[in-house]
Amino acid sequence: MDSVPGSVAYLEHTAHIDGVLGSLQSQGAAARPQVDQLLDGHSAAELRRLVPLSYRRQVGAFFTPSNLRARVAEALKATSAESYLDPTCGAGDLLLAATEAMPIRATVSETLADWGGKLHGWDLHEEFIQAARRRIALCALKRHYETSGRFDDSTDLLRHLNGIKQADARTQGTTLVDAVVLNPPFTRAPAPSDCSWAQGKTSNAAIFFLDALQHVKKGGHIVAILPDSLRSGTNFSKWRATVEGRTDVTRIERLGVFDDHTDIDVFLLVARVRATGPSQHPVAWWSKPPEGRTVGDLFEVRVGTVVDNRDPHEGESRPFLIARDLPASGRSEVPSRQRLFSGRLFEPPFVAIRRTSRPTERSSARAAGVLVTGDKPVAVDNHLLVAKPLKGGVKACNALIALLAESSTNELLDDRISCRHLTVSAIKQLPWPEHAH
Repeated sequence: MDSVPGSVAYLEHTAHIDGVLGSLQSQGAAARPQVDQLLDGHSAAELRRLVPLSYRRQVGAFFTPSNLRARVAEALKATSAESYLDPTCGAGDLLLAATEAMPIRATVSETLADWGGKLHGWDLHEEFIQAARRRIALCALKRHYETSGRFDDSTDLLRHLNGIKQADARTQGTTLVDAVVLNPPFTRAPAPSDCSWAQGKTSNAAIFFLDALQHVKKGGHIVAILPDSLRSGTNFSKWRATVEGRTDVTRIERLGVFDDHTDIDVFLLVARVRATGPSQHPVAWWSKPPEGRTVGDLFEVRVGTVVDNRDPHEGESRPFLIARDLPASGRSEVPSRQRLFSGRLFEPPFVAIRRTSRPTERSSARAAGVLVTGDKPVAVDNHLLVAKPLKGGVKACNALIALLAESSTNELLDDRISCRHLTVSAIKQLPWPEHAH
């Protein structure tokens, strides 16, 4: 398989690792900082420096940062796994996480021979594979250095790591391991023809996760870093049901944004591939709200019905509400902006809520509401949610706005949906305080 052109520049980083490997014996203890750097975030920094962002986005090449790698290592140590596969291994960060649960032998060569039989990694990019193999060799050298106080012979160590190779995970035969580790591409791809949970284009990460299960022995584990939309998005409810049908989910942990350079919220999913029968335990993808009334019991909640760049300008001229015309909070009269529209309108009073929000910014309410009043029906853009009280009018709207402004609501929404768009169900499921009317 030929090299993928967009990543060829990464060979510069591979050459740098070779230089460090070649000088370890002569440098001794002075080489330790270089080794530590190469095993931590330097490979990801070099990816950003050497490979254009447009190409990284195209192929979904974003290496796992050290704080997330530590979460994976922690999860692996809680299993009894001895063999590991990363089907999208990049420069090997999650394989390095796996080595933290693996013992070393008497010599570096013996350690790498042992690891080489148990570590498997695939990636489309030969440049990344070469970096991954060298970093794992460095890891073994470092572990032995911590025991002996010296760097042993670092020549010809890569011969043991043939299980880490350039390959397309989608075309590989079934390699069975005790544990799969996964940080898949967060791109979009056509759903497989036999897919029961999606049609058309969908999350590539969702596809990779389910495909990876075929490589896990019965009773083995998969430990994955995934976009939070899979955990909380309405569109992935069938995907979650498919995961529950094939595994016992043992851990779900929100991790926040992927890193300082990648503005995507992610979560950790740990699951055991079920040996027999269906699961007897429901999966808590998010915290269950307290018993009692919810916003959905008291309000009709809908997405605004105008798709401005698609809907025809026909029908009567109507007041037209869009997000950028709303104040940050408080109250708004019937908008002065007009649009021809023949679809569903909303009679004031109602609460308008911006759909786009950022779960990691705690300085303001994620779902700040604005009271819309007036005597004319309003056309509302689909970047807004509309909460129309079933009864109670302005008083009920003000109570909802107060609820949305509470810090506890932020916490509930962050747990319920960390992706960038609030959903109707996330708002409807908010618990309604007993003291409110």
